[in-house]
Amino acid sequence: MKMTKKNNTGFIETPIKEQLIYSGKIFDLRKDEIETEEGLKATREYVKHNGGVCILAVNKEGKIAIINQYRYPVKAECLELPAGKLEKDEDPMEGALRELEEEIGFRAKKIEDYGVTYPCVGYSSEVIHLYVATELVETHTNFDEDERIKCKWFTVQEIRDMLETNIVFKDSKTIVLLYKYLHCLDKQAIVAKDTNLN
Repeated sequence: MKMTKKNNTGFIETPIKEQLIYSGKIFDLRKDEIETEEGLKATREYVKHNGGVCILAVNKEGKIAIINQYRYPVKAECLELPAGKLEKDEDPMEGALRELEEEIGFRAKKIEDYGVTYPCVGYSSEVIHLYVATELVETHTNFDEDERIKCKWFTVQEIRDMLETNIVFKDSKTIVLLYKYLHCLDKQAIVAKDTNLN
């Protein structure tokens, strides 16, 4: 049975022919023929991805872990929050805890769900699950054989300053989660201030 997809406008695109073009280690490339609710036919080429996780880790001093690694597709080093891909059918929170320990060598006793982001809605099915991890316990890293990662911890004010330059962070998942976290901190500060005034 063919599945249909709806969005908030009520538009529907029904796949009428699904084709696997390439199957890789990280993603599959698909080319599907679809039909709209008005009867128009079109082609949708997209990346089928298992999804990923991005984790903002906060240590007991309130500092945030930022990693630096070389990203071959953009031929540049990138400053990012710890992140990684999910295995097929892996629970996102479990994946986040795994990636956190693998990349920066800490386990989290507490982890909060900060929603999801779609990094490339025009051509990828990837969903990145966002988390904030606290109450960290140091263990050890476990990089993939071809991974080279350096980790540094920054204060909240340093992160704010880095975001304001518009040139330090270019990774979208990192930018989204940092701003969401800072927004929550600002809301908590306002509530605390109002409480003290009453």
